[in-house]
Amino acid sequence: MTRSLAGDSVHAMRYVVGDVQGCARELERLLQFVRFDPAEDELWSAGDLVNRGPDSAATAKLWRDVGGKGVLGNHEVYTLCAHSGRWPRKRDTLEGLYADPSADDLLARLRALPILVHLPGVGDGPDAWLVHGGVHPQWHDLHAAAARINAGPHDDDWLESEDVGFATRVRCCDAEGNRVKYDRGPEDCPEGYSPWDDLVSQDTLIVHGHWARRGHYRNDTALGLDSGCVYGGPLTAWCQDEDRIIQIR
Repeated sequence: MTRSLAGDSVHAMRYVVGDVQGCARELERLLQFVRFDPAEDELWSAGDLVNRGPDSAATAKLWRDVGGKGVLGNHEVYTLCAHSGRWPRKRDTLEGLYADPSADDLLARLRALPILVHLPGVGDGPDAWLVHGGVHPQWHDLHAAAARINAGPHDDDWLESEDVGFATRVRCCDAEGNRVKYDRGPEDCPEGYSPWDDLVSQDTLIVHGHWARRGHYRNDTALGLDSGCVYGGPLTAWCQDEDRIIQIR
């Protein structure tokens, strides 16, 4: 898939967007900016479409209506477990989503999302894996890990499983995959822990969200797309076909 915005040449494109977290206006502006065509293009969420921002319902409906795909984020896990009664409600901005007439459909779509997805290279872009938080240092075969974790019923037990918790929440961990609760910059990981991407050996780029304080970055292992839109930062997306970053202020 390739798309050129020059002249009259328009071809299908794949876009991966970082944490939207209910910022529907910015997502709509992003789609307008790239002239997104739901009949041709693909929109992938790196997780955390909903919660914290002003309009989770509008965000989820826009994502659904353009044929959005994606992976599960920790805020989707919370949204689903709080709605089912598995977890107590905390301070959130989900009332509009829960009360929406489309709630059952939207929540079912979120629950069906996988944890880890391979995105084969398209156009001039590289192969990539998509995950919300990160991958475990011991998941040496990501195809096998994805098949194992994504399989089975996506019930509340699955949402609370160790693999889902790691993939949706990790920032700093050790070589054995023990993670620590931490949300500051990668340079300040607690003693004995490192950013997960320092401990992963993969030939394929790993694209993720979740780490707003780290912001958008890229190294030999990973591409981070969470630039803290819900906190006033830009909304960041990656066009895989052109290996290009788009940001909406």
